[in-house]
Amino acid sequence: MNEHESSGPDDAHSLPKRTTPTWDMELLLSGATVFALFQGAQAMLAGGAYLLPRLQDNVAMLASILLTYGFGGLILLALTFTLHLVIRAYWVALIGMNSVFPGGVRMDAFKSGPLAKDILQRRWQSMDVSIERADNAATMVFGIGVSIVLVLVPVSLGVTLMFAVVTLVGWATGLQKFYMEMLLGLMALMFLPYMLAAGIDKARGDRLVPGSRVHRLCRGTLELYARVGMSNASNPLVTVFSSNIGAQRGQAIIFAVMTTAMLASGAGMVMSRMDLGVGSYGDFPGPRRGMPSSVEGRNYASSHQRDASPVAPYIPDMVVRGSYLRLVVPYVPKWHSHLFDDCGARWPEDKTDEENQRRVALLACVGRAVQVRLNGEVVAATPEWYTEPHRDLRGLLYMVPVRDLADGRHELSVLTPPEEPPEKDEDPEQPFVIPFWR
Repeated sequence: MNEHESSGPDDAHSLPKRTTPTWDMELLLSGATVFALFQGAQAMLAGGAYLLPRLQDNVAMLASILLTYGFGGLILLALTFTLHLVIRAYWVALIGMNSVFPGGVRMDAFKSGPLAKDILQRRWQSMDVSIERADNAATMVFGIGVSIVLVLVPVSLGVTLMFAVVTLVGWATGLQKFYMEMLLGLMALMFLPYMLAAGIDKARGDRLVPGSRVHRLCRGTLELYARVGMSNASNPLVTVFSSNIGAQRGQAIIFAVMTTAMLASGAGMVMSRMDLGVGSYGDFPGPRRGMPSSVEGRNYASSHQRDASPVAPYIPDMVVRGSYLRLVVPYVPKWHSHLFDDCGARWPEDKTDEENQRRVALLACVGRAVQVRLNGEVVAATPEWYTEPHRDLRGLLYMVPVRDLADGRHELSVLTPPEEPPEKDEDPEQPFVIPFWR
């Protein structure tokens, strides 16, 4: 904290002379942005819920990681500014109380015993010290929160670059199934030179002969990584903080805060799907695909939110009228892309008769893979390509004949084959079961 030079003592009716000169700007930034940050985090969750079901494979993994980093950064900034406002409010209260009672604490006013008074006197800090500590704490919280978010930005860019390279290599070589191994190899290729050069520099850098080959390699490697942001000079906030409280302690605090932010980000994304929180329903059975004598609202269009992206097959409502029942099986890339690959899906731009025939053949191929049953019997209905005008939804439409069904409860079941058959000790894939009534 910068000190204002003064020869006189602090005046209880004015700000202390050692007050951080940026306190007013800190309050302005925190107060003006904290609510927008929480709203931005909610908007990011909604955007992720819309986008992720439409992605597949590496792209879905990359988007999920970037969403986690972005959501973690927004939450970290929001919590930082909130905590900063709380500490600043405490600081303002201390200054105000010191102005009202400039004499400080009156020990003779307490009716407690001598031992309690002795403990109070030994532990008591003057109001000036308490005010200064609160001022310092607010500024450090503000600075650390902003600095960690600045750390997350290059990390996110690095992860994006590595995923892009791995994805391109996988597409070019046909080794998409080994993208995780390729990603680990690329990470080792990128970071091992830096770790090796930094280790040599720390262990015996003062003994390296200037101009020698090892000296040039270490210096050149560290200089190269410094240019891309991997040096203490790239984030002065973290560097100043760590150097003043101890490098190891500072790095431990930064790492702990970053880890907490990422865990909070992941927990927030999970909790966003649990309106009442974890464990709210006790022993009540949770929804499970294929669970008998159960009804899931997501299987009925009447229960959908207008802007939501359904991933489960659905029908209009629980009560069915008319001769046909409309069944929609949404296309979810992470579940269904292998069906299109197996059927040789290719979508050129032309609209020739030959291409139309290929699309009809593709529809028939994909339709044969989707098993639709009504009360246990295979439904012979042929699917149609389906889209909805008010939301970005694609899938298959089945018009199931129900004219001859008796009144009462009936069940539709929909099953798509998994990408890989289950192992011997794994349970087989369960169908979506959709009860309805006539």
